[in-house]
Amino acid sequence: MQALRDEMKLRDETRELGSAQSALEKDDFARRADKLSEEQGRIASHTDGAIEAILAIEGGEQKFGKELKLLSAVVRVMDEASGILNSLDAGPRAIAAETEAIELLLQTKRQNPNGGGGGGGGDPGGGGGAASASSAALADIGPGGDANSEVKARPVGQATGRAGKEFPDEFKTGLDAYFSNLEGTGGQP
Repeated sequence: MQALRDEMKLRDETRELGSAQSALEKDDFARRADKLSEEQGRIASHTDGAIEAILAIEGGEQKFGKELKLLSAVVRVMDEASGILNSLDAGPRAIAAETEAIELLLQTKRQNPNGGGGGGGGDPGGGGGAASASSAALADIGPGGDANSEVKARPVGQATGRAGKEFPDEFKTGLDAYFSNLEGTGGQP
């Protein structure tokens, strides 16, 4: 989902701008914050276009009711983030709004496999909603991330001291002589 990647990039840029605020002149900071606000608006518009595309599908509203609700929430949060950035705030409020948009996008992308598809209703996540989720949606992204996997405890044996082959004989002789010299026995095992 392009909107997800764009929103994550925007959040990183917002963090950088917030960190650099004290080192920037007010006009430069305002110009950069305005640019980020415009980018947030562009991402929101792109997401709104996805909503319109889903609605254009025959039966799209019935089939993708949950996703439509989440995407609508994403657009509202993105509009809020754009307003925060437009008010020249690149601090925690802006980053929190952008993070919320990312979480909602991830929920849209990774629906509960047991919750079925579409249908809408009072439970957009299909399995308890975002408030009762056991882990953040961000935990499922990245290399090796699998939202549908089940975590199972497995026994792990001790690996130390079980290295397979012993030292070759030529090394054993040399090591025995070395340790004998250390212990003061003069090389006689």
